[in-house]
Amino acid sequence: MIVVAAEGIEPERVAGSHECTIVFANGETRGAAATSLLLADYAVMSPSSVLHIDSPAAWAGVIWRIGRDAVHLHTTSKTRFDAREALDAQLIDAIDENPALLFETRSAAALDSAAMLISRRGGDALERAEFARLFAIGEPQRGLAAFLGKRRPRF
Repeated sequence: MIVVAAEGIEPERVAGSHECTIVFANGETRGAAATSLLLADYAVMSPSSVLHIDSPAAWAGVIWRIGRDAVHLHTTSKTRFDAREALDAQLIDAIDENPALLFETRSAAALDSAAMLISRRGGDALERAEFARLFAIGEPQRGLAAFLGKRRPRF
């Protein structure tokens, strides 16, 4: 799992990653940082952030994230979104000051497996192999133990 600030990662790395990418935007986010945020598996903005869709690459990220609804968004000529507007437009997944805490009860190995399976489209054989790998390293058992112990899992 990659958790990184939008300014800290190139869009090509986000788009080509087989790991779960969580990109966090803080402040004015534009250009390559905006594109990285929009291409992430999970996009998070701080409450005071502003997203600027100011390049063709960023619009490609919008299309990747919301599909055909990007056409409707483009017709409004709106290119500046505060965090609430971005969430409402489904350009981001959450508003939070600390995105790492959103995932402390999620298995990084399971999230990476899901991201890899989605990006590779490997079919049933690859999915079964990943399922077996996760059981071999104990990820489901840790989650089940937390459930049975009536506590939140910590991975």
